[in-house]
Amino acid sequence: MQKAALYTSSVFFTAAAIAHLLRLTVGIDIVVEGAVVPVWVSVPGVLVAALLAIWMLVAARRA
Repeated sequence: MQKAALYTSSVFFTAAAIAHLLRLTVGIDIVVEGAVVPVWVSVPGVLVAALLAIWMLVAARRA
């Protein structure tokens, strides 16, 4: 059961990293309550999401 949860979270973190990377390359605007979120916010977003995805994948393989 723990392996399945770790693999599932790895998939979600990978999807988040891809979404941030797509936003960086295409320049998609995100608007929250009328304010545009700066694109630079996706830089740490892609890094953190990718690192968490790798961490979950490694943890799943060790479990």
